[in-house]
Amino acid sequence: MLARIIFMPIGVLLGTLLSKRVGEAVFADGWERSRGTQPPTATTELASWPEVAAAAALRGSIIAVTAATFTRAGATGFRYITGFWPGEQTRQPAARLQSRGD
Repeated sequence: MLARIIFMPIGVLLGTLLSKRVGEAVFADGWERSRGTQPPTATTELASWPEVAAAAALRGSIIAVTAATFTRAGATGFRYITGFWPGEQTRQPAARLQSRGD
C-alpha cells in the first residue's frame, strides 16, 4: 500500500504529463510525414469527417500506448530501486466468472 502512495506522483508524471507530450509529438510528426499537412482537429473546416475521426482515433491510441509504456517502465524502475511493485500483483477474474464460483 505504501508503495502505491509513493509511486503515485511518479506515475502521474510519467503516465500523464510526459507521455502525453511524447505521444502528441510522435502523432504529429507521423501525420505530417505521411500526409504532408498538420493533423486535423474537429474544427478544421476543410477536413472530411472520416479524416477527423481517423486522426482523433489514431491520436488517442498513440497517447494511450505511450502512457501505458511510460507507466510500466516507471513501475519496473520503481521495483528495481525499492524492491516493491507499486500496483496489483495479479489480475482479478472477471465479475461474471467470480459469481459462478469456478
